[in-house]
Amino acid sequence: MAAVSNVSLSITDGSTTETKTVAVSGTLTFEESDIGKNYRLAIKLFGEDLDGDNLPNTDPAGDDELYTFMFGSFFKSLYKSITVAAAGSQSFTELRTISKEKLDEDSGNILVKPPVIGLPPVKLPRTDEVYAKVTLSVAPYSSTARSATVTGFY
Repeated sequence: MAAVSNVSLSITDGSTTETKTVAVSGTLTFEESDIGKNYRLAIKLFGEDLDGDNLPNTDPAGDDELYTFMFGSFFKSLYKSITVAAAGSQSFTELRTISKEKLDEDSGNILVKPPVIGLPPVKLPRTDEVYAKVTLSVAPYSSTARSATVTGFY
């Protein structure tokens, strides 16, 4: 059966100060029995809540779904269709420009140093932890792999 592996996530500065460029890459591997089948490739970004995170009160327990990649230029779809032409491995990379706000999975600031007479308090943004989950499916089978977590201030 087909499989997805080697998923990686990269988040870099976008074209404006309010956006980030998100790249999700990986490997799709198909067998001879997959030739002619139409698979669906779906990609989602999640915010990871780690032990020790100083979470805002409004953050529900568990990982948060932050963004779903859409495919197609006119008719948008939650997945990309892939018709298998040959057995073997093929790499993929999907790029999206995403607002920083969507990647801000642990919003707000934490108090690092309380105010002192004549000086304001010192606050820093909470660290955001984001990972990608990629699913390759054809009924009734699916293969899912996730990237390592990328940490930053979004």
